[in-house]
Amino acid sequence: MGEKKGWEPICVASTIKDDDGSAFTSDISHQPEKTHQYCPEPHTKLNYFKGAEWSPDGTTLLTDSADHHIRSYILPPDLLEENSVPHQLSPYSTLPSAEPTYATAMYPFFSLQDPSTTLFLSSVRDHPIRLASALAPTSLASYSLVNPMTEAFITPHSIVYPSTLGGTHFLTGSDSLICLFDVSRTGSDGPVTWMPTIPSKRKQIVGGGVGMKGIISAMAVNPSGDGTLAAGTFTRHVGLYGANGSGESLGTFSVAKTEANKHIGGRGITQLLWSPCGRYLYIAERQSDGVLIYDIRVTGQLLGWLQGRKALTNQRMKIDIVATGASHEVWAGGTDGLMRMWRDPAQIAGGQDPTWECKVHDDAVSSTVLHPMGTIAATTSGQRYHPGDLPDATSFDNSLKVWSMPFLESLTDDEKHLLES
Repeated sequence: MGEKKGWEPICVASTIKDDDGSAFTSDISHQPEKTHQYCPEPHTKLNYFKGAEWSPDGTTLLTDSADHHIRSYILPPDLLEENSVPHQLSPYSTLPSAEPTYATAMYPFFSLQDPSTTLFLSSVRDHPIRLASALAPTSLASYSLVNPMTEAFITPHSIVYPSTLGGTHFLTGSDSLICLFDVSRTGSDGPVTWMPTIPSKRKQIVGGGVGMKGIISAMAVNPSGDGTLAAGTFTRHVGLYGANGSGESLGTFSVAKTEANKHIGGRGITQLLWSPCGRYLYIAERQSDGVLIYDIRVTGQLLGWLQGRKALTNQRMKIDIVATGASHEVWAGGTDGLMRMWRDPAQIAGGQDPTWECKVHDDAVSSTVLHPMGTIAATTSGQRYHPGDLPDATSFDNSLKVWSMPFLESLTDDEKHLLES
């Protein structure tokens, strides 16, 4: 697959400020003990980006970094106007934490025009779940999830704040447990419902004797509106639940020992994504060179897999899906610094190579997320290095970049054919 002139993405904004590739950080004076700058000394801990997500209105990016801080970036209104150099991005607000953040979720009706809606949830190790504003570094409310036996905090590894629940409720996934929270029930009240994903030893009726055990590491609500919640575990199981996650189990299946396993591998689910039509479920795993595609009309039916993702790492590598007319595309980044796209991924059974790829970073691409409009992407980069494995100082790339990709919506059928050849 060769590169075609005019089909490269254009970087329109970046946190990089200098020609040497050093990452821009604007909040050093506020959190000096927690913020790490680019530095050539090999012992320096690099503050790489762990992930990013778009606000539903497409105005704001929320990032999580290795220093445990959550930062919001508001994009300039003239983002796509012709400019000789990319806009320089700096955090609008920074929410510090002493412990790692396991999961975040933005309010489904987030609108920068109404500051009261610019909210997000975050799950921090050994702390209650926090509700905070993307515009001010303060917690507005907290929600406790406590083990009734040990009285220790349970830290969710996944959170979903779906529009199908009207913005009044959210779901969390932890060790063999899915909980439903009412946003208005703050403090120590706890969740509205507790749903173990494994049958109770005392009450075999729970789960109907069928379930899955393991940390619920990823969740996604079907966008078709049928109320199906998909939940995945680090033990490589997927469960489907009705009533937006508060209903009965619709079935479980394992993604291990499939035909795809010997081609792309996988050691634990890190992300679940539904196709826009709600028919297909895409499953991303750690230590995997691809993405699994399941046809959910038949529970547990493997349709095919995307290969060549280059994500053989334990690091979470966030992927995304964008609708394209009657079909959709899957976007992902790799440890080799490339961003890749698979067009019409559910049309072919078996393995599929990327339709398009392009170098966007000089380090692992930890997130590839598409703007709600579809022709703008945001990517983050960086990874943890062990002592003795640090690269040369000039090769560090811990950055957030925003890309314009207008060529994707204007390709003719002939160009698409060339692109795929």
